[in-house]
Amino acid sequence: MDQSIKRVIGLLSVALALGACSSNTTTKVENTDPLPGFALSNLDTTAAPCTDFFQYVSGGWAENNPMPETESRWGNFGILQEQNQKRMRGLLDSLAQVDNFSQDAHYAQLLSVQYQAGLDTVALDQAGAEPLSPLRSQLQAIQSWEDYLNWLPQALKQGFGSPFGLSVGVDDKNSEAYLLNLSSGSLGLPDRDYYLKEDSASKKLQSQYRQHMAAMFRLLEIQEAQAQKAAEAIYAFEKQLAQHKMSRTERRKPENTYHKMSVAEASQLAEPLQLDQTLSALSLKIDSLNVSNPAYWQQLATLLPQTDLVTLKQYHLWHVLRATAGYLSADFEQESFHFYQTTLRGVNEMKPRWRRVLSSMGNGLSEPLGRVFAERYFPEEAKQAVEQMVEDLRTAYGQRIKQLTWMGDSTKERALEKLAAFNYKIGYPDVWKDFSRLQLEEGAYFTNHLKLRAYGVQENWDKLGQPVDKDEWFMPAYLVNAYYSSSYNEIVFPAGILQAPFYDVNADAAINYGGIGGVIGHEFSHGFDDQGSKYDGYGNLNQWWTDNDRSNFEDRTQVMVEQYNQYEPLPHLHVNGEMTLGENIADLGGLTMAYYGYQERLQRTGESPETKAGFSWQQRIFLGWGQVWQTVQKDEYTKNQVMTDYHSPAQYRVNGPVSNMPEFWEAWSCEKGDALVRTDSLQVEIW
Repeated sequence: MDQSIKRVIGLLSVALALGACSSNTTTKVENTDPLPGFALSNLDTTAAPCTDFFQYVSGGWAENNPMPETESRWGNFGILQEQNQKRMRGLLDSLAQVDNFSQDAHYAQLLSVQYQAGLDTVALDQAGAEPLSPLRSQLQAIQSWEDYLNWLPQALKQGFGSPFGLSVGVDDKNSEAYLLNLSSGSLGLPDRDYYLKEDSASKKLQSQYRQHMAAMFRLLEIQEAQAQKAAEAIYAFEKQLAQHKMSRTERRKPENTYHKMSVAEASQLAEPLQLDQTLSALSLKIDSLNVSNPAYWQQLATLLPQTDLVTLKQYHLWHVLRATAGYLSADFEQESFHFYQTTLRGVNEMKPRWRRVLSSMGNGLSEPLGRVFAERYFPEEAKQAVEQMVEDLRTAYGQRIKQLTWMGDSTKERALEKLAAFNYKIGYPDVWKDFSRLQLEEGAYFTNHLKLRAYGVQENWDKLGQPVDKDEWFMPAYLVNAYYSSSYNEIVFPAGILQAPFYDVNADAAINYGGIGGVIGHEFSHGFDDQGSKYDGYGNLNQWWTDNDRSNFEDRTQVMVEQYNQYEPLPHLHVNGEMTLGENIADLGGLTMAYYGYQERLQRTGESPETKAGFSWQQRIFLGWGQVWQTVQKDEYTKNQVMTDYHSPAQYRVNGPVSNMPEFWEAWSCEKGDALVRTDSLQVEIW
């Protein structure tokens, strides 16, 4: 349940549990647990459900699951990831025997070569910083502004951080065509606000960032004084970039980032940057493009020529170094870990080498890895169960829309048309990408990474002028993940998420509906959140609402903004209700649809649900949702999350939605005055 990947919104999480077994089916077994699919020992029965449902459903879990030193956030997502990686390790170790897989053996060969190269730390340590030498030579050869402009296309081809970026996505106002997007530049800190805040904690972090850059440059055998000077100059340059970038809240609104114009118009906005020359050098033959932030682009035309050429070269070297530290010797990787994981997120220990290499496989090889995974481990019956849940929730959503009192008939009709047009993909792509042109070298971990980056960039640019590929997936099959794409008007559930606690073939059906059903409803609701609702059923940015209905909708969402603004996970640190609005709408809508989707199931099957372990089916829906978010996290992670993540912290993903639901109050016998009962003008009811 996450934000957008070129208008792709979904749940970004972690990879799933795998096993050494070669079967791709899940067996239904007789379950004698008091509440199948939910461990009662995870409850904190000293907490009142109507006061803090998150604590009630997670308190016992937190005691039973101490956070590993390698993590800064730990929950069922992390547990699934760890289990997944152990099984994936066995999968990668077995890839030499490619006849075990029916798919193209080239997929297995690519994975095996890069995985084994990454494990060879002796060779990586011996190489030290040498793999960076070709790039450093290129940068040293730049002696003028013209040299820099001529070299810049090479940086863009490689996909490393630059003052601006070029990528291809679906045109927001023509979902049948691709459009080149010119985006704002790269920063070394997680967000522009890290540069703009002036409080003591922010200034300390800014200083630590500069110290980290200097330390990385010293590893390149740059003298200390020169390294420190370079770090200060890069930071000052990045701060200037940050001052002209949009905030995350501003970027959420598609109308703020859609400015389609001709190449001539875009070039005229920033004449010194010679955009037409860059596009020609990259063989990007287009008449128009989208400039996501014209003000930034215009300011960049002034800033770049005025910046010292040495600083520009150091900026580019830094972003290569930052992106490739994990592919170099141990000293680079450890220094990078110390800042980006320990300082920023509170992680105390590195994960084992094999886990770090396995994670890196997602940088260019995620689809081959997803392919070998799906063939071995995807349970087809899970796909069928989820397909039925999708239809149950679609039916429930349609009924809810018809009953809305704040929306007029014409907008309801368009909303129902969009709902009916929702497509869904489950498991893995029907058509796998062809990687036959990609060749990797044994023992060349760093060089292969460069090849993979360049391959991915070119693959993206090659979409220009081609029909939109409606079969494309934006995340690999092995992830515990889901998303909604407004451009495609579809919800997507990779095979990885079809596992406990989201979906368990042996679990109580109400627990499953609260889990995977809540996720399905969440993704449906992204099509009708504050931004997804601006796209029609064809995936086009289009005003299909009446002005009055849109005003009614925004009045209701503003109440939700104010609700989440009050949440304070740490002293003086508040959730940004506007930045997280889309995800909060989707959480409330998703849990509501899970509840009524289960009612659809009962009517469809004629079942008479019984009480289990003392819990009614209504209560079990909420237990299933709460179980998904059983989580503990460090303060450092929370600080970073509140500043950079479009999702609210886990406790508010549970307590926030249920506090607005009469269905929850009735299920748990809550009364007016209880902490999780928001009534009258404070209650949020949208979908």
